[in-house]
Amino acid sequence: MRIRISLLSLLFSLLTAGFLVSNTQTATAGCRDYPESVTPACAAQNLAEEQTRQAAAEVQRAQDLIDAENRAKEQAARDYVANGSRPCSVYPASITAACAAQNLDYEAGRQAAAAEQQVKDQIKAEEAAKANAELEYVRNGSRPCSVYPASITAACATENLEYETKRQVAAVAQLAQDVIAAEEKALKQAKDDYIRNGSRPCSVFPASTTPECATANLQFEEVKKVEIAALTAAREVSSKSLITTKDDNGSLLVASNIPKGVDLLTTKVKLLNSKGKVVDTGEIRYDGAGKPYFVFDKQVSKGNYKIELSIPKKKAATITIKL
Repeated sequence: MRIRISLLSLLFSLLTAGFLVSNTQTATAGCRDYPESVTPACAAQNLAEEQTRQAAAEVQRAQDLIDAENRAKEQAARDYVANGSRPCSVYPASITAACAAQNLDYEAGRQAAAAEQQVKDQIKAEEAAKANAELEYVRNGSRPCSVYPASITAACATENLEYETKRQVAAVAQLAQDVIAAEEKALKQAKDDYIRNGSRPCSVFPASTTPECATANLQFEEVKKVEIAALTAAREVSSKSLITTKDDNGSLLVASNIPKGVDLLTTKVKLLNSKGKVVDTGEIRYDGAGKPYFVFDKQVSKGNYKIELSIPKKKAATITIKL
């Protein structure tokens, strides 16, 4: 009895699963799938879709034909121009007896021009090769042994070896000179940068990256910010080349055209009063645009002054200012 009940339960489960699968397939099937595809509703839908597809395909074929015709016309126009824009070059006139002689003359002329151009190109190529050979000859010391086929003969072997050895020695010597010149240039640039940064040891790498120099560099940059802000404000109210102003720290700032003959990297700067007495020794600094300006920290009263710039082996140059 229990076996019969178990078999019936299993049969019922299989039938239920089959029914669910059948319903799921039916629910998800479309008008492209049998048996729905043969129903009246799907038949109408499929027919409408096919008609739409065929109409779109027909439109595309028509457009493709138009595009092909346009490309053919453009190619024909290019061919017409390439053939001298001659009516006899266009089919069907091109195959008529009346055009035969003209086309024959044109083709003969074209071939003759092509042959003439080929000869010119050959001559040009030979001239270029000759010029290059002459340059190579000069580069190799204008020596007959440098020119093929003499260059590969036993008689020239020793000469070519000696020449190449000398050339390599000279190249090594030139390289050494180039290295020395580059080092000297780098040292000069480093010295110039050092002076432009106030001749401060903390401005030089690697000291510039140490914690000890961090505070000093920060203070220097903050002072420059105050100075440049004061100069910027002064320039906004005056278009003159000579600018005199004071910053928030009380320093006297002067921006001016530099007199001829003055080397800012070697000159000494002094501030003189109207009696020629030295009031202060100044510093040269540079703003963000690289323009120099003079800084004098001592307090000065109103009056006439001169900035004296030393010039080696010459009388100092001066800039007159009025405060």
